Amino acid sequence: MSTQVSLQTLINRAKATLIAKTGQNNPAIDALACAIAGVSYGQYGYQDQLFRQLHPETCSEAWLYLHANRHDTPRLLPTFATGSVQFVELGGTVVIPKGRLLTDAAGNEYETTDEQYSNAPVNVIALVSGIASNLPSGSVLTLSEGLDGIDPNQIESLGISGGSDIEALEHWRARVIVAYEKNDLIGKADDYEVWATSAHSDVDYAWALDNTPERGMVEVYVGSRANDPTVSAEVINLVQQTFEDNRLAGCHPMALVPEHAQLDIEIQGIDDLNIRADVVAALQTLVQNKMGKIDDATGAPESITPTEIVLTVSTVTTNFIVKSPVDTVTIASNQIHVLGAVTWTPPA
Repeated sequence: MSTQVSLQTLINRAKATLIAKTGQNNPAIDALACAIAGVSYGQYGYQDQLFRQLHPETCSEAWLYLHANRHDTPRLLPTFATGSVQFVELGGTVVIPKGRLLTDAAGNEYETTDEQYSNAPVNVIALVSGIASNLPSGSVLTLSEGLDGIDPNQIESLGISGGSDIEALEHWRARVIVAYEKNDLIGKADDYEVWATSAHSDVDYAWALDNTPERGMVEVYVGSRANDPTVSAEVINLVQQTFEDNRLAGCHPMALVPEHAQLDIEIQGIDDLNIRADVVAALQTLVQNKMGKIDDATGAPESITPTEIVLTVSTVTTNFIVKSPVDTVTIASNQIHVLGAVTWTPPA
């Protein structure tokens, strides 16, 4: 990594040289030293900038596009959520036209993609790309324009998913670095972790169990630090295909979803509902930060201690007691912590 020489260092260097050459030390020498140092500082800065742009680890976003194009690693673009909804009929079955507009409670808009009968699920697509348009099953949508024979306020989502934002810059940078250094990845267990996180933008952690369950096999557990850390079957398939494209002969990697180890917590002494909500958010962050982290000493996922829970709650409030857990919570090598029920106990 290059190091930018400070302007003051260059001024001092130039002044010392001028004094040695001329035998003079006056304001004119100071001015000349500043002028010379300014030019040198600009040259050093330009060289430092070039160095940073020539490597994907340190380059700007604009240059990252250049590196990505050279190594066939384009940025993953946002996608539109798709799924189906069920209309509530007020009488007989009617035809739902293609292009009919629906809106959810958050204001996200969806459109029917085909002309279909109302007695069967109707396919829809979000009109705006991104994760915000994903809608769980059971959510209620409304028709923007009434339709004869249909309740306009009781359209049920049967699950609308697949929407994603443009790939995060640093996640994309990591994939470009993998492509840049492809020849250095030879199929070690750690390499499979790199390949997994580079396969899809939803995968932000992975850990590999070498020679598991048998010699020559590698189990690679992948996931996302979102509130539901389980990635979709489509993402698992993409990770598996990445393994197949890169694996060594005789090595058999498997992309897997880790099991959820629910962490239930009991806290005494917090009555304020707003504080409770902030505590739950802080605990969720604690659990998410543990996902995918492996203890070097044991080779198992990191445990969560009661002290960590206390320190986390302490960032929100000070008047409380953590009643449970009272012992360190450890999990198996194929599991991740997920936040379970947070139980509130009144003050003693």
